[in-house]
Amino acid sequence: MNNLIEFFKRAFHVIVFAVLLILSVAMLGKSLSFNEYKLAKAVQGVVGPVQRSGADMVHRLKLGPENELLVRQNIELMRERENMFLTECDTASSFGENMDSLQAERVRQFDISSAHIIFRTTDKAFNYMIIDKGEKDGVSRDMAVLSPTGVAGVVTDVSRNFATVRPILHPESRISAVVQPARQNGTVVWGDNDPRVAYLEDIPQHSEINIGDSVFTNGYSNIFPAGLLIGTVKEVLVGKNASFLTIRVNLATQYNDIYTVYLIENLYKPELDTLKANFKNE
Repeated sequence: MNNLIEFFKRAFHVIVFAVLLILSVAMLGKSLSFNEYKLAKAVQGVVGPVQRSGADMVHRLKLGPENELLVRQNIELMRERENMFLTECDTASSFGENMDSLQAERVRQFDISSAHIIFRTTDKAFNYMIIDKGEKDGVSRDMAVLSPTGVAGVVTDVSRNFATVRPILHPESRISAVVQPARQNGTVVWGDNDPRVAYLEDIPQHSEINIGDSVFTNGYSNIFPAGLLIGTVKEVLVGKNASFLTIRVNLATQYNDIYTVYLIENLYKPELDTLKANFKNE
């Protein structure tokens, strides 16, 4: 304990400087407009290490090694969920046998890693987050990003050491979804500039949707596995002349409270993208 006190005494001015610098950068970031967003990306490589150092210091003081162990355990549990695998039937080994004897083999489709948020905005028209993993860590564009409680966003830009994430709190965010138990498919988009609420679109007016129903990813995109929680129905509005319902959704991810995120990579995405590109050219 005495050694720790002596360390803080010796490093007091350095710590104060680092804290003030991080606060200054954060305040500057909150004043960014969308047109200034590209400028922020340009200085990301310079500011990123400082932000990461400050975030790491806070993380170690608040969370400790036991939470890093919990993160690793969560990754292992998520990796074994059924929605992380393809199921293939081994027809060769059962040729000539009864169809009931087909052997199902699980083939991994999605893999998972973790990262920490070192910068975020939640009160802008175009919000974004920066994480402390980049190309050297295997991060690539279009990887899904999860919080511990639900879907958080998609990786959009990657440098060697860092990556930018477009959260649901962005006008260009569109996530294919299904509302249960009605099993109606739609699209989750952001609206109202509220970091806690999004909208579920394209749900027919005749659908039976109730407050509290769950909204999950439906697996139709090449980014998200099926069955990941996006949020719960907050409000259902029926327009007089509209063909579709207006559904407000309470987001499962509380963006102001998350530090650790999980990155999901679709190992078959390049192959699926190639097939979809062929459809566009027909």
